[in-house]
Amino acid sequence: MDVLTHLIASISRLALKLVLLAAALIFALSLLCVALLSLAFVLLKALFTGRKPAFVTTFQHFNQARQQFKRGGFGAAGATAAGGFGHQAPAADVVDVQAHEVRNDQALPYGASSDKS
Repeated sequence: MDVLTHLIASISRLALKLVLLAAALIFALSLLCVALLSLAFVLLKALFTGRKPAFVTTFQHFNQARQQFKRGGFGAAGATAAGGFGHQAPAADVVDVQAHEVRNDQALPYGASSDKS
């Protein structure tokens, strides 16, 4: 009788392990599918709207700041560091322009405004 109970217990443990393994596998595959579908949605949205995804522009801003910091752009090497904020452009590169407001009505949540000039 002891052998029979031991056999039933080991079979039930094996069945429970297989069920839990199958549940974990289904969960992991469903997370992978959700991630892939989300990525596809973001990329298709970027393709149709013509705008880069937010995470791409965020990392581009970080990389630009990092490069500028390496060049001394944040005042680390003084105001006259090459490419820094205090860097003066040669007189031949300075162009006077009339200042005006630049609007991007597509970025506004309420649509195009009626007070355009």
